[in-house]
Amino acid sequence: MNKATGKVGHNMEDFPLLSSGQLHVWSVNTNPTAELLERCKVALSEYELTRIPFFKFEQVQQNYIISQGVLRLLLGAYLGMNANKLKTGRQAKGKPISLDDPDIHFNISNSGKMAVYAFSRDSEVGIDLEHIRHIPDLDEMITKNFSTNERKYINASEKDRNSRFFRFWTIKESYLKAIGEGMRLAPDNLEFSIEKDGITHLSTRGVFELEDWIFKEFSPATDYVGTLTFMQKNSSIEYMKFV
Repeated sequence: MNKATGKVGHNMEDFPLLSSGQLHVWSVNTNPTAELLERCKVALSEYELTRIPFFKFEQVQQNYIISQGVLRLLLGAYLGMNANKLKTGRQAKGKPISLDDPDIHFNISNSGKMAVYAFSRDSEVGIDLEHIRHIPDLDEMITKNFSTNERKYINASEKDRNSRFFRFWTIKESYLKAIGEGMRLAPDNLEFSIEKDGITHLSTRGVFELEDWIFKEFSPATDYVGTLTFMQKNSSIEYMKFV
């Protein structure tokens, strides 16, 4: 994984150019240094600043400041704008968009102590990250959210059962985020297969899927799994750490 060490907003020459045919995937630790926390807080909009007190616990407040602040710092660097002056909105289905440059597509996900971001100039993109952890009601979650064939794959290995569950979960969530459906379409309406040659989207609500989405799994850190969903074939994917 490549690492970006330049401070976004301070040294723009170190920031990578996002061109057509490229996908940038960034990861950041949401338990950061005091310096990064302050940079992120300064980057937030007035509305985002007013939301901080609504989060009861300090750790949750910090996660919010970092995840939203880094998004603004990255967008600001891509667009050459001050992070706290950026204007963002949402599509009809709720997916976040840039009002300053609608041609840049992005998505965000966070889990545990990490957040990840995907950026593209070619097509919609979805990303989802999960920290692999114990789930008390794992059996119920598998039954409610996966098809018969998906359940067979997940339950085929007791040792890998937990990680297989989260792999499938990130695949479904990243796809739902890419198409802008989010929570409008439940995961059990989708069916995927994981094979040696990659991931295949089989159907939505039992109807064969015709759109040619591409799915790439990644792991930004130990015990984390993620999936990137996009449409542009032959895209070059660059993975970077925000520090």
